[in-house]
Amino acid sequence: MNKLIELFQRAKVEQGNIRFFTPNGDLRATHKGSSSVRGLIDLNGDTLPKIQKADGTLKRAPSGTPAVENLKIDAAILRQSLVAQAGAEIIIYKDPAQAISTGLEGDVVMASKPAYFETFEAAPFALVADGDEVTVTPLPINRATIHVDATGGLQTDTGIYGLRFEFSRATLKSYPSIEDAIMHAIVQGLARTADAVLMAEIIAGTPQPDVNNVAQPNIPLSSFSLAAVAAAGVRMSELRGLVGTSGHGAAIDQSGVLRAAGIAAELTPDMAATIVGSFARSAVMIRSDVDVIVDRTNINGTLAVTAWAGLQALVPDATRFWKVGA
Repeated sequence: MNKLIELFQRAKVEQGNIRFFTPNGDLRATHKGSSSVRGLIDLNGDTLPKIQKADGTLKRAPSGTPAVENLKIDAAILRQSLVAQAGAEIIIYKDPAQAISTGLEGDVVMASKPAYFETFEAAPFALVADGDEVTVTPLPINRATIHVDATGGLQTDTGIYGLRFEFSRATLKSYPSIEDAIMHAIVQGLARTADAVLMAEIIAGTPQPDVNNVAQPNIPLSSFSLAAVAAAGVRMSELRGLVGTSGHGAAIDQSGVLRAAGIAAELTPDMAATIVGSFARSAVMIRSDVDVIVDRTNINGTLAVTAWAGLQALVPDATRFWKVGA
């Protein structure tokens, strides 16, 4: 069952402020209450509502989704995300907190276990002449730490993103399946937000190491060229492009395939630039629980839906991405 249906039903009957009157009908007191109800969408476990209704009519569905399929939300996000289609990982993440006993009295604290997104590069062997020492090779591992929330006052890279809908009773009546439509809109919105978050992180470039604990400006992406790709050890089959609103370097070939600098690409409205790279070396973390709050905002039955999600871009090494010029 779509969890939004239950939240909508509860919000419609929540009492909110409770008024107490005297026998003469005068207002004696008001007990402050709330007409808000709260729930969670579990991206790992919940399914999207069925697209085909009992009477056989169809609702508008994401492209390529069979009408009778029960689609898990995490799979739906993968289908809708452009960066996932280009090879990036979408990590639907639940913080694996661990209970740790602190003493004989049974006090327990919850400690988050560290988690990472890592990429590995080839570590080439070098010819060593008889009697020579082996040259030390830098460790070919790049790592980005996954953060679910900023806890304990620590600043993390996780962003909290929200959206809000408001609609009157008349709108509710005119859209009998509005809860299903909103659920699909939220899921597609998560996919698009994941795309925007990752693309912004890639465009920001590679961070330089801090100097005396002072953050340094990022190294911007270099221009795309086959020579740069070869030098980075990236294969042609790994490359994908995303073409932003400026359309730099984009063209449609004779087969009708969109290409950026000759690389198979897709269009995106969430950036102006065009980038090409090995998206398999990147990921987006989406917190597995999406908070949803449904409010009845007035006595006329107007409802508001607010959803909150946590996302984090994970780009351990941006040197395998390039910007395509006009």
